[in-house]
Amino acid sequence: MDGWRLTEEQVRAWLAALVADGRRAVAPVEVDRLLLFREVGSAGEIRLDPHGRTRWSAKEFLLPATETLFSYRYDGERVAIDTPSPPPEQILIGLRPCDAAGTARLDDQLAGDELYARRRERTVIVSVACASAGPACFCTAVGGSPAGTEGSDLQLIPLDGGWLLRPLTDRGVALTAGDRAGWAVAAEQDWAMAEGQLRAVEDAIGAEPVPPETAAALAGRFEADSWQVLAERCLGCGLCAYVCPSCGCFDVTDDGDVFCGTRCRSWDSCGLARFTKHAAGHNPRPGQPARYRQRILHKLAWFPLEHGSFMCVGCGRCTELCPVGLDIRQSLALALDQVADAPTGQQPEQAPGQPPGQERKAAISS
Repeated sequence: MDGWRLTEEQVRAWLAALVADGRRAVAPVEVDRLLLFREVGSAGEIRLDPHGRTRWSAKEFLLPATETLFSYRYDGERVAIDTPSPPPEQILIGLRPCDAAGTARLDDQLAGDELYARRRERTVIVSVACASAGPACFCTAVGGSPAGTEGSDLQLIPLDGGWLLRPLTDRGVALTAGDRAGWAVAAEQDWAMAEGQLRAVEDAIGAEPVPPETAAALAGRFEADSWQVLAERCLGCGLCAYVCPSCGCFDVTDDGDVFCGTRCRSWDSCGLARFTKHAAGHNPRPGQPARYRQRILHKLAWFPLEHGSFMCVGCGRCTELCPVGLDIRQSLALALDQVADAPTGQQPEQAPGQPPGQERKAAISS
């Protein structure tokens, strides 16, 4: 495999060159003892902690929490429409493999969205493989890996006080095109050590892969009584969607009068009461059970049946931060108990591509 084994000092020098190359650089920084993604002005601000992840993902730098779609002005004779300026080129540094995979899920959901596409085309992603697992991590259950490469252009792998650096795409190769004086090509034993580290983290996660038939089975339980039980504790606050790296739902609002105004879009959540409320007052999901069902089915049924992979990437943030302790893994387990006796041989055909639950892991040695 092509790549280099670098010291901490060499990685810091490389990061300094990236930050100074004129593109917006976004990376984890420490704010009030939390790791948060922020725009940085120097490599010294960047925290590449191999044993911790950020409070939430870098989703807002690809799909802002609120953004103007266009604004208008009317001078009495004609209407002028103003559209947003082109987004800056940017490098997202330090995403965990689950967060990088989340960007791939956003790509699927927002295909054809011009604003998102422009921002995504001007973004390069540098991920950091995980050296340990948190108690809520379960990427391996949904086809991911602590060193997964999906959505990444280049990856840093922590190893014995230093780093392995491996380009994954042409964009990643371009990030290493500068001064590489003193860089040591990674040896076979380096990749073998990294592979052993990966297996240890996977063992620590200890999550069994979700079976491929789960998506179709859940889809067939739309009317099951179990959703009432599953949603009893859900507050409908929407926090799970906001911290999720793969949730891409949004609302569009207009603010203005006859002379000027703006149209904006903002993050939304299928768990919120007004998400499906019609202008006439009717709400096809009038209660929290229907809304919680939508969240689970979207991530683990509808999306994988259409795109071939689970929408959930197993980062565990929704479980860690839920104010009432709802755990999507427990919800799935209860739902799977309810579908255990579902008839076989009547499942919908899988969507083209890789079946959900099938290994999507990228072994380091491959």
